[in-house]
Parts: sequence; structure tokens; C-alpha cells
Amino acid sequence: MKQIFLSLLAVATLVSCNKVGKNEFIIEGNAEGVKDGVAVYLQKQDSTGLVQVDTVKVEKGKFKFEGNVTEPGLHFVQVDQTQGKIVLVLENGEINLKVDKDSINKSVVGGTYSNDQLATYSKEYEKVQKKMMSFQKANMEKWQQAQMTQDTVTRNALIKENKVFQDEFMKLTVDHIEKHPKSYLSLLFIGQLINQPDRDLAKLNKYFDSLDADLKVTKEGKKLKKTLTEIAEAEKKSPVMPALPQQ
Repeated sequence: MKQIFLSLLAVATLVSCNKVGKNEFIIEGNAEGVKDGVAVYLQKQDSTGLVQVDTVKVEKGKFKFEGNVTEPGLHFVQVDQTQGKIVLVLENGEINLKVDKDSINKSVVGGTYSNDQLATYSKEYEKVQKKMMSFQKANMEKWQQAQMTQDTVTRNALIKENKVFQDEFMKLTVDHIEKHPKSYLSLLFIGQLINQPDRDLAKLNKYFDSLDADLKVTKEGKKLKKTLTEIAEAEKKSPVMPALPQQ
């Protein structure tokens, strides 16, 4: 009897600790150093631009958004009139947000699967970005000189070196898609790759097929599947002409 009571107590404790139910979200914000009463906005993008979803105020360095969400979507948090926005994936669960009031882009998001993946991806992206900016700064004078003197050899060499960073960005994106089929970011990244001039449709379809079933049935997932199908049908109607044999 004692063991049964303890088991029931453990289950009750787990349930009570779970703040978020199905199709619900909570954004717990830590805004240390931000004055009480400052407005914080939750926003999303629609066909008309950015729209306000909710507004709360900072109290004792903290704020909280809560509500219902049926499927994941990209949202933004803005602290009053501060320049810049914090990107997050609004999805079922408790999302943690640590605001850096002095540098909004250094704010940290986590707590749910896609937001944890977003934080990891952002760190790796920033590493590559810093290397690229350092390279560009170090070679700015050389590039300007090559432009003035129409030195195509130097210019092409710099373009080739800079492409290494672009390739690193691409690898980060593809690796994320392949390793994280449950991440909402993977769905978004496939949509971005569709617009690449050298896209590989077979690979894109493979990436989509490997996504978690819940992602495929979202509005974004259905839209992406429709686009992939339309591109495939268009390519069948207008196949690439083979190269003519040389005389």
C-alpha cells in the first residue's frame, strides 16, 4: 500500500510540474536590467507584414507570454523600441528567453526542441560569420584596389576564398536538415533551398520525406510539398535540352 501511495504521489508531482498542456505555450522571459513597465511584443509575419500577437510588460525583470498554438511557427519578440528582434519558434511547450538588453542579437532562446536547435544553429552560424567578416575586413583594401585597376585575377581569387564561407553556411544548413528531422527549422531550410539556382530536386524531396510526420501536415509543410510537386511537374513539361554534339 505504501509503495502504491508513493507511486501515485510521484505521478501527481510530475503532472503538477508540467505547466503547459497540449497545444499550449508559455514564454518565460528574463529581462534583467530592463525597467518595470517596459512593453514587450510578441509578433509574427503574415502577408501584410509583421503583426502584433500579444503585448505584456516587464515586472521585476521578468515577463511572460502564454496562449494556444496548434502548430509551430516563426515568431519574434521585441522589447519596447529597442532595435532588433529576438527570433523564436512558437511551439507547444515552455520556451525560455534570456534577453540581452544591450545587444538583442545575443539573447538566448531555448526550452523546447526547435528552440534548442535554433540556439545551437545560431552559435555555429555566428562562428562562420565572424570568420567571414574578419576575412572581408582584412581584404577590403585589396578588393577595392582590384576593382579600380580591373584586376580580375585578384578579384576572382578573393571571390573564390570568400565562397569557402558560403559553403560552410550551406553545410550547416544541410547538416541540420539531415540530423534533425523533428526541427521546425529543417522545414524552413528546405523551403529556402528550393530558391537556390543549383537546387537538387531529388535531394529536396528526400529531405522532405524524412521530416517528422507532424511537420509535414503543418500549413508550411503542405505549402512546401505543393511547391515541390509543382516544380517537378513543370520540369517534366519543360525538360532540360541535352547539349548538341560538337562538329
